[in-house]
Amino acid sequence: MRIGVYEKFSAAHSIPGHEKCGKLHGHNFRVEVEIEGEVKENGMVMDFYDLKRILKDILNEFDHRILNEIIEIPTSENICIEIANRLKKRGVNVVRVRVFESDDKWAELSLSD
Repeated sequence: MRIGVYEKFSAAHSIPGHEKCGKLHGHNFRVEVEIEGEVKENGMVMDFYDLKRILKDILNEFDHRILNEIIEIPTSENICIEIANRLKKRGVNVVRVRVFESDDKWAELSLSD
């Protein structure tokens, strides 16, 4: 069974060496997370509240920050990888992370078959 949640954060970044995006600029990011697991006796894979709390905790570290201080090359792709790694460190069986830097641009990391 898979379940998912999303949260938002705002941050600035620059992409080293990129002609346009090499200048410091900001986005209102949207992060979607999907996890997988067995449905437990309580009828849930994981309580949505708990999953959102973990995701919010992670994203609070990014919110209103310059992402280059956290991730060397903070592309949407690398932000996906960083979020997935942080979720896994917290014991979450994450199978997908999608990061939108705007309504029409996103990157997705899929960890399932």
